[in-house]
Amino acid sequence: MKKCIIYIGDFDLRNQNVQAHLVLNNGKIFNSFGYSVFYIGVNRYITSFKNLQPLPQSDTFKDHYLELPNSLNTPGIFICKDICKLIINNLNLQKKEFKIDGVITYQSPSYAVAVKKIAKWCKKNNVPYIVNCADLPIFDLQSPIRKIVMKLNWNYLHSINKKYADGIIAISHFIADYFRKPGRPTIILPPLFDCGQTPSDFTPNETSSFIYAGTPFLITGHKVDPKGMKDRLDKVIDIFIALSEKGVKYIFNIIGITKEDYLIGVPKHKKALENINNIFFYGKLSHKETLFMISTSDFSINYRDENLMTKAGFSTKIVESVSLGTPVVINDISDTFDYLEEGISGFKLTGDIDKDSVTVKKLCEISLNDRRQLKIKIANSKIFDFSKYEYKIKEFMSSFKNTLT
Repeated sequence: MKKCIIYIGDFDLRNQNVQAHLVLNNGKIFNSFGYSVFYIGVNRYITSFKNLQPLPQSDTFKDHYLELPNSLNTPGIFICKDICKLIINNLNLQKKEFKIDGVITYQSPSYAVAVKKIAKWCKKNNVPYIVNCADLPIFDLQSPIRKIVMKLNWNYLHSINKKYADGIIAISHFIADYFRKPGRPTIILPPLFDCGQTPSDFTPNETSSFIYAGTPFLITGHKVDPKGMKDRLDKVIDIFIALSEKGVKYIFNIIGITKEDYLIGVPKHKKALENINNIFFYGKLSHKETLFMISTSDFSINYRDENLMTKAGFSTKIVESVSLGTPVVINDISDTFDYLEEGISGFKLTGDIDKDSVTVKKLCEISLNDRRQLKIKIANSKIFDFSKYEYKIKEFMSSFKNTLT
C-alpha cells in the first residue's frame, strides 16, 4: 500500500506565506523517502467557503492540497465546525488509499478545537500525531479583545499538543524544551531551503549594500511601542544614521514596509531620514523579487529583542539570505549562531549602537573582491539545504514504529 504524510496548518500554498515555504521544504524530505505528501492549508485572504476559488489547472498542488478559508478571526468561529468536519473527512478519504505514516500539524488551520479533533482522530486510527512548532507568539499589539481570544486559543492549542503529540519537530532548542516529555521523539529542524544549483558567480556593488527584508511591526496607523516590534528595524536604522554622520558610504535597502508606514510607527526618524539619500524603502515585494534583492546584496541585517517569540523562533530570512550567499548581520538570538559561522556567514550585533556602528563600518570597508569571495564561500556551504537534514527526519520517523499500539 502506498504511504503518505499529511501536513495540516495555517500555511498558504496559493499565496506563498512564510509558513508555506517551511512546510514545502520539509515535505521535499518526505518525498525523498518515497512518501506522497498531502497538504491541508488556508487561503489567508479568504474568510468564507463561498469566496474560495478552485486552484488553477496548472497548479502543482492541485491534487494534493485542500484549501480552507482563513478562520483565525471573529467570524471564523462560525465556520470552525465546518472546517473540522472537512479536515476529518479528508483524513478518512486518504486513509482508504494510503497508509498514513504521520499527520503533522503546523500551528492550526482554524481555532485550536480543530487540532484537538485531528489529534483524537490520529489516536483512534493509530497514526502518529506530530507537531511541527516554529513559533510561540506574543500579542502585545493586538486589540484588547483579539489579544484575549488569541492568547486563550494559543494556550489551548499548546495544552492539546503537549498532551497528545507523539512527536515534535521543533524549530529551536527553546521549543524542543517547551514540549519535552520522556519517551517523546523530538528533533530540532531549522527552516530549510532548496538550494538547487550553487551560484557560481556574484557581482557585488561598488559600495557595500545591506538589506532588511521582513515585517518589523504590525502597522496600526499609530506610533509603535518597541515591546510590540518583531524586528528592531529602528535600531538598525540608528546604526546607519550614525554611519552617515561619520561619512561612511553604504546602501541600505528595506523591503516589507513603506517609508510612510515606518515613519508613522517610528516618527523619531523623520528628520534624519529626510537628510539621508542612501536608505531606500521598497514596501512589500513578491517572494521572488525579495530573494533576488537579497541575493544581490552584500549583507542582510536585522536586530531582535529577546522575548518569548524571538527566543523560540528562527528567522526564515536568515536561512534564505545565507542560502543565497549573503552573510547575515544580527544579534545572537535563539539558535542563530548554532548554524552561522561567526565572521563568515554571520556577524554579531550587540545592541550597543557605538559597538555595532564599528562592526558595520568594518563591513562597509571590505573590498569588492573579498565580498564576492565571501558570498561564493557561503553559498557553497549550503548550510540550510533540505538534503542535509534528510537523515534527521529518517531517524525521527523510524522512532514511531514501536511507540504506537
